[in-house]
Amino acid sequence: MKVYVNAYLEKNLGDDLFLKILVDRYPNHQFYTISNEYNSNKNMTFMKNTILMKILNKLGLKNKVYIDSKDISISIGGSMYIENLSPIERKKIFGNNPYYILGSNFGPYNTKEFYNKAYQLFQKAEDVCFRDKYSYSLFQKLPNVRYASDIVFTLDTSNIKQKAEKMVLFSVIDCETKIGKEYQVKYEEMLKNMANFFTKKGYKICFMSFCKREKDDEAIKRIYNFLEKKVQENAEIYEYNGNVEEALNKMAQSEIVVGTRFHANILGLLLGKTVIPIIYSNKTKNFLEDIQFKGKIIDIKKDENIELKEEDLLYKKDVTKQIENAQEQFKKLDELLKERGK
Repeated sequence: MKVYVNAYLEKNLGDDLFLKILVDRYPNHQFYTISNEYNSNKNMTFMKNTILMKILNKLGLKNKVYIDSKDISISIGGSMYIENLSPIERKKIFGNNPYYILGSNFGPYNTKEFYNKAYQLFQKAEDVCFRDKYSYSLFQKLPNVRYASDIVFTLDTSNIKQKAEKMVLFSVIDCETKIGKEYQVKYEEMLKNMANFFTKKGYKICFMSFCKREKDDEAIKRIYNFLEKKVQENAEIYEYNGNVEEALNKMAQSEIVVGTRFHANILGLLLGKTVIPIIYSNKTKNFLEDIQFKGKIIDIKKDENIELKEEDLLYKKDVTKQIENAQEQFKKLDELLKERGK
């Protein structure tokens, strides 16, 4: 089958993993999406957003040529339905194709109007599988709406080099981009202090940028420049550039993941690391509640002085159930694509 994919395509590690997992799962089908940032490979074709496409879009023909010519449409991604940021019109996202929605959470949202538009969009889908129970609870009256653990829990980790060093990996966000500049100084000071703490305990430090477009790298540079020289000498910076395998191996090197990025926490748990989540949005809070996480949790908006105890550095959460449950994200697609791919 020919499948059109709606995804967040800005070289963000978490979203790139969604796409990789989807395409690898169904090797006998051809996937298409629109992006200038990626190169086509195997069964994934990236259609370039050319001048011709922009002309077709103005003429109202873009969907007919690039989306409706496919058999089905799939939306795969995490925060795909945020009020004032996300399109909620069926034809803009899916064209006129039958469509499937995988791996998302809903919100934040403020108005009943946005909720109602989303309700109508989800109602007409072939299948909607949310990644958190809160989002599911908002639409559970719909018979086609389900819940399963995050898609990244289905990632095959067998080829990742699991040789951990005494290292702490910090996943960093730019507060101005994600939640508001008023939290920037507090958050970056928090990470600086944590880097000092771990350096004194003999850990190496790695600051990791998941997405350059969202200025993770700029936040890291600010933090690094304010570190004491001995901490700087003990720290490295890793910027994700589209090489998924390299990024996963870098994460696997650590013993502890201090994760502000949502998928830094998922990957840390999947790789068996001690994870210290830093909450900047309810999606992380809801996820941690769903899995009954009992380790140290830091909230950017609430917490001031962070004290880490020895047990915080040793706590590990067994996510075997989440790994099994995450396969359910693909339940309906498997029925369609695996059968036709034989």
